[in-house]
Amino acid sequence: MFKTFKVGELFDIHPTSAYKMKNDELFASDGTTPVLSNSSVNNGIGGYCGLAPTEQGGMITFSDTTTGADTMFYQSSPFIGYPHVQGMYPYQPDKWDEKCCLYVISCIRKSAGNGWNYAVKFNRALVKELSIELPVVESADVDHEYTVDDINYEYMQERIAEFEQERITELEQERIAELDAYLAASGLDDYELTDEDKAILTEDKPMREFVVGEVFEKLKSPFRGHQKKQESVSRVRTEEYSLPLINCKFGNNGIMYYGRPGDFTSYERVLGVIYNGPPTEGQTYYHEKAGVFTDAYLIGLKEQEIASREIGLYLTTALNKSIHNETRRRYSRGNKATWEGKVEADPILLPVTMNGDIDFDYMERYIRVIEKLAIADVAKYKDRLIATTKQVVGM
Repeated sequence: MFKTFKVGELFDIHPTSAYKMKNDELFASDGTTPVLSNSSVNNGIGGYCGLAPTEQGGMITFSDTTTGADTMFYQSSPFIGYPHVQGMYPYQPDKWDEKCCLYVISCIRKSAGNGWNYAVKFNRALVKELSIELPVVESADVDHEYTVDDINYEYMQERIAEFEQERITELEQERIAELDAYLAASGLDDYELTDEDKAILTEDKPMREFVVGEVFEKLKSPFRGHQKKQESVSRVRTEEYSLPLINCKFGNNGIMYYGRPGDFTSYERVLGVIYNGPPTEGQTYYHEKAGVFTDAYLIGLKEQEIASREIGLYLTTALNKSIHNETRRRYSRGNKATWEGKVEADPILLPVTMNGDIDFDYMERYIRVIEKLAIADVAKYKDRLIATTKQVVGM
């Protein structure tokens, strides 16, 4: 039996505790304490620092600056709150374990739907009024008035446990097939290091410090003509809106929106630099194909195109070490990572040939060796997983 409850009957919803610090202060020390952000990926975690947690975990969080329940997550561990991150504190904390919280998150997402926008934000006042259906322990009294004390927590725990087991089995079979196909298609199924590979790892490669603006240039505005932004972008990728657009998003390669290709000046093999949106100032991503949206800009090599994915990934890492260094942050909310006079003047360390020219060939070979090392661990894990899964599913 199911009954309808308002979320506000179950949880006290209010902002999570946060340090009153700027991002450069908050992330000044290395550590393992999660710092929540307004992100819809990575469980809402925007980064890690060395400060003490402000919240003990075991609760649901969400951001009130977004347009839906996609930032709603269960936080199992202690964490540091962040402005606009709301916490859902159960009135009966001993009842709400992880599985029950996951169950209610799915109910809230279903109830919330897609009717949110920047004029009607997913804030705590509206969330409190959302109605959700929850299981209750049926009473023999036909006139019984059901309350939160009748909620069937055991049912929620069992349903989530069943779902998790079913999903794990499905994912294992799907991912094993996908991984096998990917390794074969990409040539990474051959992950044994050759003598040449080993030499690259031990080589004392000459490095030279360049100025970013010597190597890269900022590319022109992404919009063609004067199309209105709201007509040119979508949060969901569709056949019409298929061009990835970079924004101040943490994770997902910086992609927050998708655009109509005809509305944008599109580039291939470029780097996107986020200049705004803590804690991502200066974060750089590599894109095979990309447009660009607010709070980010695209840069490319001045003298040539980025010849391969491997070179793009190497350059991205070098830039991130320079302008988005986790232990020595150059940029913050008050000092945005803009191009003119800032990022273009930053130093970047790159490998060079004996003549002092940038050695793109070395970048390509180095990244391939690193991929081999990474894929070796994945492949070994895959082999163990295949053996275990065959036993579980009776293959």
